[in-house]
Amino acid sequence: MDHSRVWCCLLSFIAMAVLCSASSAACNLQVPESMITDLLQADQPTGGCSAAWASLLSRLEQMRHNLTGCSEREMTNPAPADDTRTSTTCQLLLDELQQKGNQTLLQLNKEMASKALYERIELAKVARDQDRIHQAIETMRTEERNHRQQLLLLYLDAADLRRALRHYQLLVAQGDRHLPQQIVKFVYAARRHENRRLENLLDLVRQLPARQDQRTLYQLLQPEIMKRPTQNQSTLAMLTALEMGQVVGENGELKKQQDAMYQLVLKRWMFLRLAGQYREIVQFATKHPHLFKQIGVKIATIHPKNWWKFSFSQFVTYPNLLPLPEQRLEAFRTIMKQLKQRNGKFFADHLAKLAPQIERCEQFLRQQKKELEWKDELVKLKGQFADFDRRKDYAYYLKNSKALIKKYADAAKQNKNRQAGRGGGLAGRR
Repeated sequence: MDHSRVWCCLLSFIAMAVLCSASSAACNLQVPESMITDLLQADQPTGGCSAAWASLLSRLEQMRHNLTGCSEREMTNPAPADDTRTSTTCQLLLDELQQKGNQTLLQLNKEMASKALYERIELAKVARDQDRIHQAIETMRTEERNHRQQLLLLYLDAADLRRALRHYQLLVAQGDRHLPQQIVKFVYAARRHENRRLENLLDLVRQLPARQDQRTLYQLLQPEIMKRPTQNQSTLAMLTALEMGQVVGENGELKKQQDAMYQLVLKRWMFLRLAGQYREIVQFATKHPHLFKQIGVKIATIHPKNWWKFSFSQFVTYPNLLPLPEQRLEAFRTIMKQLKQRNGKFFADHLAKLAPQIERCEQFLRQQKKELEWKDELVKLKGQFADFDRRKDYAYYLKNSKALIKKYADAAKQNKNRQAGRGGGLAGRR
């Protein structure tokens, strides 16, 4: 703030007060001469402070006289309301100030408009730069996602499931919604690798924590497996069907897909079993014992219409081909149950063939040092031999196995010859 100007204004008001009330009591004020001369501006008197003060009082007296006269004329002779004359000094000054104000306002508007245009241009540049940055970031993300996807497929092909699972989870977290389709497409990209890759993918699916991800991949795999003769009746198809059954629930289209694949493989395996071909079944039981529990009883169960038409001598060797004690004993229990249901009278030949196989199973348990673990199961199984004829137990059939088998084989041969002589049909293989 300019303090000298404040003092000058204050001094002017004091001088006016002096003029208006000369009779009042006197007061002494100490004011710098420069402050008085500043009020006089161009009219600088000579003679020091007294002359300056007298000159200031004279000017203020003249100003008061002019203002008083102007006010009196306005009161006695007011101007008409429609008087547009602008010849007075005040009006001219007002018009001049108004014109200057308008010019200043226009100048300010131009400057603000210019600044606003500049800001809009700069903002547009920033927006374009942001778009380019976002596009660059999205391009980098896409490249990174593609790179990670390639790594996933390479690890899947190499059966490195730990790394494959890690990249799979990262891609899912990034929102890659087409990842399952890309994986399945990769599995079947080369025919010579599709079985190996499918097996690796099934191992990966088994480790996925989210069941929805598992269902999605199974749903994509099922049609691909079903349309390939090299897979739709294979152990891979059975593996897929059984694991798929653990996550699809009981209803819905996915359950129908799972059941169709399962039944197709099971039907073929039943046919191979009747033909005495157990290699695929045993391989599955060896590699996937936890899943074989679901089908072990079915595999060891012969349909009643085929019971007298297939080779029981060959079938009774099947349980001892299985790798685990529980698998073998379950198969033997299933066979014994069927003998009780279907061989009420003609049982001696079958029991004579079954007893040596149970003896082999017992030897296997001893070799595995698991005889005590399964002792109760063996005792119970052996005890069922006497259920057919209480006079003949397991020891009897084991001891006389060869003789009994030969006896019934000779009888069957003679019966076959008699039927051939009479023009009868062929008997089933026993």
